[in-house]
Order: sequence, then structure tokens, then C-alpha cells
Amino acid sequence: MNTLKDLLNVAIKQEQNSQKLYQRGVDTATDEETRKFFKKLLDEEKEHEKMLFNIRETELYDLDIVINDPELLEIARTSHGSDDLYLPDDLTIEDVLEMAMKRENVARLRYEKAAKLAKNEEVIELLTNLAKEEENHRLKVEKYFKMHKGLFGDEI
Repeated sequence: MNTLKDLLNVAIKQEQNSQKLYQRGVDTATDEETRKFFKKLLDEEKEHEKMLFNIRETELYDLDIVINDPELLEIARTSHGSDDLYLPDDLTIEDVLEMAMKRENVARLRYEKAAKLAKNEEVIELLTNLAKEEENHRLKVEKYFKMHKGLFGDEI
């Protein structure tokens, strides 16, 4: 039997995986601006992890809410792609940015889908908020990617 606590544990694991990706960006960056950008994202992911941890530990939601739909937990488990994040040694900054955009977008889509499947209002609220956070990150990464690649025109 899966519960909301299990769902939070999975979400925490995905935040930790995102931290690994953004740390790779910090380590790979050759200029200070890019390093600062990835450091900011890394710090935000750490805050997301802390927020989820606090939700779990303070029992802000009823952690014993049963999640009857096994697809819901699987969606969260694969919210950012695979459960275990593999980072090849030869990643470039562009690779890290592309991975980040994909992961954040997939996470948003999966959390939105999970929110639609959920039956409990508390679970729906949590998943909807997670989807919004992932979309905010996707937009930040996409904007930086476009700036990095010189793809912006007059909109800057």
C-alpha cells in the first residue's frame, strides 16, 4: 500500500537528482555567470528538497493518505526522467542545459497528470504546486539556454 509519505519520498529523491545535475553545471562552467546561474538553480533545488522534507516531517498533510492508483507513484518516480540520474563525464554546458530543460518539463507534465489522477484534495494541491515549481525552473533554464546560444532577438 502506497501513501502520501511514499510520494514525498520519491519527490525528495528527484530533487536530489536535480541537485546532482545542477552541481555538474557548476563544475563544468568555465565562466562566472554560468557558474552563478547553476549555483542559483542548485540552491533552489536544495530549498525544494528541504520544503518537501519539512512537509513530510511536520506532517503538514496527512501522510497516511492511501494512494490507490499505482500509476500515481510511478509518475512521481519518473517525474524527471529515470529514477536514477546518469551523468556522463563528457557533458558540456549545453548538454546540462538541455537535460535540465527536458527534466523540468517532464516533471511538470507528470506532476500535472498525477494531480488529475489524484482523488484527495491535499494530494492534488501538493502535486499542483510541484508542477508550478517545475515550470518555473524550466522557464529559467530555457531563457538562459537561449541567451547562452544567442537565440534571443528583440525580446531581451
